[in-house]
Amino acid sequence: MIRLNRDGHTALYLQIAQKLLHDIETKKLLPLEKLPSEYELTQLFDVSRVTVRQAIRVLVDQGLVVSRQGKGVFVSGPKVNQELKTLRGFYDSLVAQGYDPKTELIEFEPPRDIMAADGQVAALGNVLRFTRVYRVDDAVVAIAQCTMSCFGVEVSREQVEANPVYAVLHDIVKRKVASASTSILAVRAPSGFSELLSLGEEAMSLLMDRTSFDEEGLILERTRFYIQPEIFAFQLEVSGPMQISSSIRKVS
Repeated sequence: MIRLNRDGHTALYLQIAQKLLHDIETKKLLPLEKLPSEYELTQLFDVSRVTVRQAIRVLVDQGLVVSRQGKGVFVSGPKVNQELKTLRGFYDSLVAQGYDPKTELIEFEPPRDIMAADGQVAALGNVLRFTRVYRVDDAVVAIAQCTMSCFGVEVSREQVEANPVYAVLHDIVKRKVASASTSILAVRAPSGFSELLSLGEEAMSLLMDRTSFDEEGLILERTRFYIQPEIFAFQLEVSGPMQISSSIRKVS
């Protein structure tokens, strides 16, 4: 049991909030880690559920934790902004904002010949598929499924493990990304991905669907990023009025 100052001027719920904040700042509670349940906190601090809920509300209002219905309360993850006007890979966006992301390749299919009718990449030659996990401060912030056209170049697992997608295209496949198309929507991630992202089965993840092209308009890669919804924001700046309504499309 953690003792609170019950005779002081600071309300009990504020003392609890301060102690939880200290645990977050000192990394005793890591980003995206689940806080103890309401019952566990009432036992830990010897207070009522109302007092615990008031303390959690303070942290929620400050953006330090997020509450997920049916799952509990979690420490907020890193705040990441993806500029849509800049042609930049997901990994590079994290680095540009001062993060030190770690990646792990969890699936890898060596390049193989497929027909353009595959529906993933209008490929010239062999096509590579892999799934990569992105971590920041030991928390999984995104999972990417990539299908890449290798144009006859043999790309190894070791090369994919060591390089971001755009670096593989530029340095190994020798293809320059000239443009990219991105769509963003909320979806339920596959069950295995939801578990990695610490999402409930009914919780929604943010899906960024990106297709990259070379100067000839050939598709170089298509990547689906399943992203922690609370940590990610997309930013778009345009010169002149921004017609949002004209950009809305029906999703099947």
